[in-house]
Amino acid sequence: MTDNTIAQTIGERVGAVRVVVNLIAQTGRGDHLHDLRVLLINTMSLLKRDPGIEAAVDDLYAAAAVLVQDASSGSAPSARSLRLLLSASDRFCSRLTSAVDRIGPEPEVRLKGLEAAYAVQLERYSVSLSEPVIHMRLAV
Repeated sequence: MTDNTIAQTIGERVGAVRVVVNLIAQTGRGDHLHDLRVLLINTMSLLKRDPGIEAAVDDLYAAAAVLVQDASSGSAPSARSLRLLLSASDRFCSRLTSAVDRIGPEPEVRLKGLEAAYAVQLERYSVSLSEPVIHMRLAV
């Protein structure tokens, strides 16, 4: 990948992240959270590791997960949760855009779908593990 191509790809990913974050902020649906997870994992596979971007990914996903959890419990998300989500999104997008020139693309060509497939499996596994734990807590 040339530098111009990676910058264009990252620009597209930033746009996609913003769209998914806005959908989460509006609807709070879990399938949008899943889409965000896959998108973040795929985006991270394009660049060399960077602790600042990894921290921004963690913050963004955590803020989105809280908002989805609030929405699934039937309560409206608080203004604070929305603000944290949008702030984490802005931080991630700005760090990702500035990192393209600083850290460059991943030198090895990796299987692009592997990270997304892993994210899907991780999501399914974590959901199947969390359900019995919740029922056990309610039964006690």
